[in-house]
Amino acid sequence: MKKALAFITLSVLSAAPAGAQVNVANIVDLELLTHTEVTQKLKDGWTSILLVTGGTEERGPQDVLGGHTMMAHSHAVMIAKKLGKTLVAPVLPVAVNATGLNPAREMADQPGAIQMPADVFKQVQLAQIESVARGGFKDIYLMGDHGGGQAELKAAAEEMDKKLQPKGVRVYYISDFYNKTHDDVDMYFYEHKLPIGGHGAMLETSIMLYLEPTPGAWVRPMYKTMEFDPTGQTPEQWKAARDARIARAAAVAAGTAQPEAGRGGGGGRGRGQDPNAPPRVNNGVTGDPRPSTKAIGKDLIDIIVNNGVNEIKKVTAERRGATHQ
Repeated sequence: MKKALAFITLSVLSAAPAGAQVNVANIVDLELLTHTEVTQKLKDGWTSILLVTGGTEERGPQDVLGGHTMMAHSHAVMIAKKLGKTLVAPVLPVAVNATGLNPAREMADQPGAIQMPADVFKQVQLAQIESVARGGFKDIYLMGDHGGGQAELKAAAEEMDKKLQPKGVRVYYISDFYNKTHDDVDMYFYEHKLPIGGHGAMLETSIMLYLEPTPGAWVRPMYKTMEFDPTGQTPEQWKAARDARIARAAAVAAGTAQPEAGRGGGGGRGRGQDPNAPPRVNNGVTGDPRPSTKAIGKDLIDIIVNNGVNEIKKVTAERRGATHQ
């Protein structure tokens, strides 16, 4: 019996391809390439790279802590492949807390969250940009899946673009990856009569259901029946606030009003100020994740990826005088 098993094992090993070559032609993850393979890709025109920030934070009892990073990486890979000749740097898994480390809003006091101060976050972005520019990349795109840090991403991109432009390197902040996406996603929910806004709700839960490698790996089944803290905003209230925000933006563009800080709309993490509202369910979820499905997740991913691709092509054309290749 032992001889038979040994023969079978030897036969299996002999059948395996010896010295199998990895096809690197379609690999877009920088960390999955050797430095010589990256060098060759640069020579072949792969001079664009995405620097993407994810995040590690509570997302309710149903969604895993690394959701921001997992989603950001998947979306970045899809964007890179649609653009062509674009690589994706390792996704930064730590971001700035969206509300300044305020536990009452972000539940940052719950175990698992990893945050960094805004000034440190910006310095990390500057160092990343400097590193890939030194390595030979010519078009560097910053984007983030987390609300905290958007201002620092923008500031870092503008600072380094000014510094590196004389060397032929351009640095871009891709705002639509987060800001326009949230507006578009909320409109999708409105049009499909689904719960709008929140944190750890429809957006993240649906996307993670679609992306997770096996059922329950990223989203626990309890999402279908769990308790949650409502956003305190009806769909019609959201729509009215959105319309008012768009009208104000038009007025700002026309010079008849002053801009306001923040994205606004969408329900966000906070609740309405209804004094009769029941006590909050302090489990890291604002908004209703229960109707989430993989099919909805696929639709939302398409929105995110298309927003990223379209803005990258637009800003590159504006600065380079030609469409992204």
